[in-house]
Amino acid sequence: MPADPNVVRKLYEARQGTNLEAAAELIAPDVIWHEPYEYLGTLNGREAVMDAIRQSMVETEGTFKLELTDVLASEEHVVALVDFSAKRHGGWMSGREIGVFRVSDGLISEVWFYTAEDPDAVSEFMRG
Repeated sequence: MPADPNVVRKLYEARQGTNLEAAAELIAPDVIWHEPYEYLGTLNGREAVMDAIRQSMVETEGTFKLELTDVLASEEHVVALVDFSAKRHGGWMSGREIGVFRVSDGLISEVWFYTAEDPDAVSEFMRG
């Protein structure tokens, strides 16, 4: 059965609407979540991922936004092209990233994110 791109679409819809409960329901309890940013690294488990999402919302005072611009799917993966933006401490950052999702049994079981931006600059903005 091919990977279901609707799971990834629903994740971004939930995050856009800040419905963290709905987002959490799409993530496997034992997910492995690979971020390219030093301040995050690899997160293990749904709770660690949700904690990181909540923290980014707090640190950007709710301005952190994700916009899903395209989705591609194969038998094993769903690839999402995403634009992001945030305000923090009077500064503004925006960029683009690609998420490569493994979807199993209707849940995100693993994801690798790749950014078009300088990962160190994003880390500094988010935690500096």
